Amino acid sequence: MSHIHLPDGILPVWLWVSGYVVAILVGTILLRFIRKDDLTRRLPLLGMMAAAMVLGASVEIIPIAYHVNLTVISGVLLGPCLIFLATFVVNAILALFGHGGITVIGLNTLILSIEGILGSLLFWLFWRVLKRLTPAIFLATFFSLFASTLAMIGVVGLGTSHYEEMIHQERGKGIIGFEFGKGEEGDQEKGIPEKEVNLKRFINIVLPLGFIGWILEGIITALIARYIQRMRPDSLRLGT
Repeated sequence: MSHIHLPDGILPVWLWVSGYVVAILVGTILLRFIRKDDLTRRLPLLGMMAAAMVLGASVEIIPIAYHVNLTVISGVLLGPCLIFLATFVVNAILALFGHGGITVIGLNTLILSIEGILGSLLFWLFWRVLKRLTPAIFLATFFSLFASTLAMIGVVGLGTSHYEEMIHQERGKGIIGFEFGKGEEGDQEKGIPEKEVNLKRFINIVLPLGFIGWILEGIITALIARYIQRMRPDSLRLGT
């Protein structure tokens, strides 16, 4: 839900370029905290979790148009630094599959990293307070997905004026399909795209559907975490 699925050419240039710049800066900083021997040792796990994230993003829960990201459990297993590298790889692969454009890789890396990094930190916080795996991982997943969805909405909102400019330029051509705003009287009856993007309506659609998705992913993540605890408890590093 928090993944930007827009194709190339929709977001303004300054926005997606800024996404790449910030992603490179954040990635450079985080990679400095990774020891080479630790990266080599955990590289197979990184590849496995990246593959799981790609698989999850490829399966859509049709009624609510939601796909499971698995970024939180990946963040818990990989740690805040390696999850950033994993999300970059995942978004690059998804872009090649047409799951969003090449230009949004930087922004999507930042948004999904919010899920992974924040989810990892929240998990350890809830674990120390609750000392129970299931509620700790569920709450960490729910709140990190909520945060990343807000970040996605913020990114989409930053490009609102650009979308409206594109709609104005393409009036009557039927190319741009943003038909959920206020336009001139009679536009809807004539089938002409409206000139304004109603961001509030977009939020009212995304958040309720996202709420259902956050709960579902929280449950799925909790089940995965419990399975890992039974099979490989050392992977979670709970210290118990």
